[in-house]
Amino acid sequence: MSTKDALELELRQLPGVWFVSFTEDEGTTLIELAVRPGTEQAKVRDEAARSAVNHLEGPAEIRVFNPPREQLLSPRGERVRLVLVLPSDGGASIEVQLARGPQRYASRALAGDTTSVGRAVIEALRGVGAHAPFDVVGFHALPSDWGAGLLAVLRDTTTGELRRGVASGRAPADAAARAVLDAVNRSI
Repeated sequence: MSTKDALELELRQLPGVWFVSFTEDEGTTLIELAVRPGTEQAKVRDEAARSAVNHLEGPAEIRVFNPPREQLLSPRGERVRLVLVLPSDGGASIEVQLARGPQRYASRALAGDTTSVGRAVIEALRGVGAHAPFDVVGFHALPSDWGAGLLAVLRDTTTGELRRGVASGRAPADAAARAVLDAVNRSI
C-alpha cells in the first residue's frame, strides 16, 4: 500500500469526512476533504495536517469544505451503476444506461466518439439525480503494455478541478463510460 493510500484511509476515518482527493502542484500535495454539514472544519483540518506530516515527505495544503447538500453521497444501496453500453440505431449511436436505486436513465452518443460517450454518461448521471457538474476534457488511450483501456479527463465546472479515471472495457465506448464513472465515483 502506498503512503498516499494509507493517508487516504486514515483521512476517511476522521469524523464527518466523506470525500478525499489529492492533487500534486509544484511539489506541494493539495488535500481536499469534503465534510458533512455540522462537522467542525478546523478540527478536521488539524487532524488531517497531523496525518499528512506522518505520511508525506513534502509540504501539504489542506482544504476542508462542505459541498452543496445535493452533492452528498446517496444512502447505501443507492450507488450509480452502469447498466449497459450498447450500439443502437443500426450502429450509428451508442446507448448508455445508468441506474440508481429504482431509477434508470438512458442517453445516446455518437458511435465511435468516446467524448460523446463521456457526455452521455454525464447526462445520464444527471438523469438519475446525481449532482454531476462535469465537462469532458478528453480521453487518452493507455499504452498497450498497460492493457487495453482509456484515461478520462473531466473538469468540475464549479471548481475547475480536473478529475481522472481509468478503465477498460469490451469496446472503446464501454471503456469510456467506465472511465468517466471512475473519475467521479467518489462525488456522486
